[in-house]
Amino acid sequence: MNADSRRGYERATERAFGLCESCGRAQAQQVHHRLHRSHGGGESPSNLLHLCQPCHGDAHTASDRYVIGVSIRSGKGPEHEPRNRPVLYRGRWVFLTADGGIQEQGKVEF
Repeated sequence: MNADSRRGYERATERAFGLCESCGRAQAQQVHHRLHRSHGGGESPSNLLHLCQPCHGDAHTASDRYVIGVSIRSGKGPEHEPRNRPVLYRGRWVFLTADGGIQEQGKVEF
């Protein structure tokens, strides 16, 4: 892993404060690529989520994974860029930024 990749992982794990970035309840254990590496996704913090084991599994298999933004379909155009795709982050819609921050989009009511 090169220095830029390592920095991306470090920023994503720091952003999580040890808790899953999806559910916010369990300990984060795995870093997930929203746009998979095999589809051109990189190690920018906007493409990475630090998730617990169950949420990481759901990020690969749940029927709503694209709707809630934990996974992004590959393709061309700005709508396929992680920085342009909001994610349901602990109950709120946010954009993940390239510097490892969060840009708030408001509370989601269930």
